[in-house]
Amino acid sequence: MKKISTKLGLTVLTFVLLTDNFQAADWLMLQGTEKSFVKKDGKVVKNTRTTPVIWGFIQVNYKRDFGDVLDTGVNKTPFSLLIPDLKRQSGVNLGRGRLGLRGMIDEDNKINYFTLVAIENSGITNLLNTRATTSEALVDASVTLKHIPYAKLRIGQFKTPGSEEGLRATFASPYIEFTSFTNGELMERQTNVVGSAQTGNPAGGASTIHYQGDPYTSVGAFRDKGVQVFDTVALPFAANYKLTYAYMYGNGSNLKMYTPSGQGTHYGYLALEKEFGKGKGFYTESLKTFLWGQTGNRKIVTADAGVQTNKRKRYGIGMTYYKDGLRVTSELMGAEGMIYTGAKDSDPTVDVEAWQVQHAVGVENKSVGGYFNVQYELVPKKFEIFGRYDQYNRLTNDASAERIFKTLTLGASYRFKGATRVDFNYAIRDAFANGNPGAQTVVDNIGNRFMVQFTGYFSN
Repeated sequence: MKKISTKLGLTVLTFVLLTDNFQAADWLMLQGTEKSFVKKDGKVVKNTRTTPVIWGFIQVNYKRDFGDVLDTGVNKTPFSLLIPDLKRQSGVNLGRGRLGLRGMIDEDNKINYFTLVAIENSGITNLLNTRATTSEALVDASVTLKHIPYAKLRIGQFKTPGSEEGLRATFASPYIEFTSFTNGELMERQTNVVGSAQTGNPAGGASTIHYQGDPYTSVGAFRDKGVQVFDTVALPFAANYKLTYAYMYGNGSNLKMYTPSGQGTHYGYLALEKEFGKGKGFYTESLKTFLWGQTGNRKIVTADAGVQTNKRKRYGIGMTYYKDGLRVTSELMGAEGMIYTGAKDSDPTVDVEAWQVQHAVGVENKSVGGYFNVQYELVPKKFEIFGRYDQYNRLTNDASAERIFKTLTLGASYRFKGATRVDFNYAIRDAFANGNPGAQTVVDNIGNRFMVQFTGYFSN
């Protein structure tokens, strides 16, 4: 029996290694590789196109926030102001303007490339009106080598293996803003020069240590520079099942060209997906479960303790389901170590803002969050209604510093063609500081938010 099992195992392994790769419907493959086969004149043929694909999209939105803004200097409430510069409560904005170039260098489809530039008013190009502000930014620039079976190698700057919300193409989602946990813990902000340690203030707590300073780069946008080994394989012993894996080592720089040494970060991802046989890309009908993790260091230069190295861990588990127009997505996520605690006004003058970013440091810090999303297409791939509940418990290790953010987002979307569409969102928001009455008076000013956004997508 043991010999039979061993022989069967070797047969399965050989099959996996020799079976030709297929284009998976997961984001790691869609963003990192070109299709092995395409349709031409009604037939499925090998993809030999070496002409670059020029593509891109714009997202123009209008937002109106109904929260209150405290007009008392450093106690201003940033969660009632609109990103990226936290200056107003309503207005029209070019949230995203992206232009990309992707394709394959050779007809054998062994070398793929992916580039994307952002020309927009977002946290990538204009973070809090600081020196990180720019007019454009290189978001993606990578090359994928496909010479080793089931071990594709991607090198450069690109999205890291992680949360479904971060990996997913932005133009595919009907939600105009990210969930609270994703915005706070995964959309990383970095600062390398900070002031003295702060404890016991309304923004912190009795024991949690915070440092505050100017951001020296844009938001991380779920990206890093490094090397990634990844692939998706069909499981021969389970029909219509596939396994996706990825490991990446990045330098912890996000979109910054230079980063201090010692910020190396490990990223891991594993997913099992059962396909139901219909659709492709975002519309692949399937059930997927996945888990991911990230761990690394972040360095800051403090006014009172010199150079300080802080641990940063992020991890999560989740699932996605899509069939017959019903889409369900859910994730449970956690964070440890260096925790982002928001934008803070450093100028006590009323009507003058000097926004900085603040982090709680220390390995004892913990946060947890997650979301549950349901979408349903009343008219297939045309008219959709949706709802998402998300919750973010920040600094659960310190009762006085803990903040709980709860958001219910309801909306509807109409697609003109493909990803070109208009989305309507209404976010019902609330926040709690149960262990800090003084902080509760501040977070009580949070309000609901109405948003509408037009997405225009193009590709040659």
